[in-house]
Amino acid sequence: MPNPKLPPILINKAGSVYYVYTYKNIWDRELKRSKRGESKKIGTILGGQKEGKIRFDEAFLQEHPEFRNYQVERKGKDYVFTPISEEGITLEQARNIKKLHAGATWALDQIVADSPVGEFLKECFPRHKDYKKILSLAYFLILNQNNNVSFYESFAETTRLPYPRALSPSAVTRLFQRIELRDVQRYFSLMRSYLQEDEDNKIILALDSTSISSYSTNLTHIEYGKNKDDALPQLNVLFLVDQKSGLPIFYRFYDGNVPDVSTIRHTIADQALLNMKNVVLVADKGYNSVKNINDCLINKVEFIFNVRLGTKGCLARELIDEHRKEFADLNSGDPYIRKNIATAKVNWKYDPRPVDGKPASNTASAELYYHMFYDPVIYQEAANKLTESLLTIKKKLLEEEALTEQEEELKEKFFRNDKEKGLIIVNRRVDEYLKYKGFRVLVTDSEKDPVKAWTAYADRWRVEDAFATLKDRLGCNRIRCSDNKALQGKTFVQFIATGLSLMVRSRIRSYMRENKKAGKLNLVYESDSKILQVLNNVMQTRFNHGYYFDEVAGKKIKYFEALDVRVPGAGPETPEEVPEEPETEPLLGTDIEI
Repeated sequence: MPNPKLPPILINKAGSVYYVYTYKNIWDRELKRSKRGESKKIGTILGGQKEGKIRFDEAFLQEHPEFRNYQVERKGKDYVFTPISEEGITLEQARNIKKLHAGATWALDQIVADSPVGEFLKECFPRHKDYKKILSLAYFLILNQNNNVSFYESFAETTRLPYPRALSPSAVTRLFQRIELRDVQRYFSLMRSYLQEDEDNKIILALDSTSISSYSTNLTHIEYGKNKDDALPQLNVLFLVDQKSGLPIFYRFYDGNVPDVSTIRHTIADQALLNMKNVVLVADKGYNSVKNINDCLINKVEFIFNVRLGTKGCLARELIDEHRKEFADLNSGDPYIRKNIATAKVNWKYDPRPVDGKPASNTASAELYYHMFYDPVIYQEAANKLTESLLTIKKKLLEEEALTEQEEELKEKFFRNDKEKGLIIVNRRVDEYLKYKGFRVLVTDSEKDPVKAWTAYADRWRVEDAFATLKDRLGCNRIRCSDNKALQGKTFVQFIATGLSLMVRSRIRSYMRENKKAGKLNLVYESDSKILQVLNNVMQTRFNHGYYFDEVAGKKIKYFEALDVRVPGAGPETPEEVPEEPETEPLLGTDIEI
């Protein structure tokens, strides 16, 4: 099919725009030659250059409808015709059109922009646009809920991401290997500076650790330990999470067979390395050893530790027994936290300069506050549960039914044979078992107010949420990495993904707190992962000259509102040119398990 014939063309520039004109030659009788007659504008050259695609005016297209089927481009003195398909695009454009899942990553981009995460990543990992790759892999973990990076390449082919090129498994491995400890520590340092901009407020850091299993035998920290989830060898990861912002600010590995109580000293050393001041460590049971308390006092690190009550003769039990009358007084109840409260001051002796192998001098002292809290509801629940179990055992024994393994243990613990009555429940043993139920004791060197100490401890749900995010929602309960060099990078990416997930959950919680407002969605039964999956179906169309979002309507608009980000508009996004991943082979033995 021949191309339509263009009329005579004239290009004139006005300002920064090149216009296309046509004209007719007329005969000049006096000069006895033809000359150019009156010209008429018929279009504009796109792009602000003398060469480029022509956008014809509608009046011209009505006179010459054959040009509707072609895209005309000026190149030098020539005009190139490209047929347009029925969908109104050229065949070349059709080959380059792509539909991408985009709504969820758009929302994550806005959340990152509202935090220091993106800026700090760019400062620490500028080479090869690695900061964009780290964010893209973090988005993959959040949306795919799986840390198996062999799936990333196909995910990146269909998803709008900060780094628009897909990365092969080997390219991801090379990225992980480039993430060095010094760069990770630089990121921690920047986060520390960000948190300490307000020097008047204390930084309350929730501290906890978790075990992550692995099939690999090559990782340095992999050891058999007490993994609650499975019997595989493991490594342990300790997290510090800022309780105000919910941002994880620090992590470190330690061997899988090292108990939690032994990690505080190294964490304090790391905090000294980070030069953090005005810090309060908040930790659950398992960290309140005498050595840890002494280490905190020596290094001027404030703390709030939850105290174990399971050891007979421990100080916390003695203090509870001394204050039982106060707990029986209804006036000891606090109307806000709904607990009965008593506080004891303890003069704590410790060695300010301990030396391994030498007896402690205990020449230094500090005043510690043991805040005790009693919840009669928790006590009653424990009593009811035990009573129900013991009565069930008694019934089974009378009817000669078999007991479960757990029931056998309870039988040995709470029953005895009586010469006259047979097998009976020993009330003294029950009372002893329930004696400290409903109690919680927090020890601190700095917080005199028990309610404030309780609030700081209760807010440590953020670190528990971080581990739930890391292991359950992001599928990181197994390392899937067999090389120490790559492990550092992969864990850091998981660390970033965990932080972003916590920020998403924090925004949803804030939205739910304001749920009574008109027009608000009830998100009680909608998880953050479900909301992001729905938004992930907001599509974006990619052309050679830009990206366009599809229309967003209905519930999806409310989901963007719940995340406190603006709805993506209909205008184009300009694609950023990014370099391809350098094609170098990974080092031997640096495979990522799949």
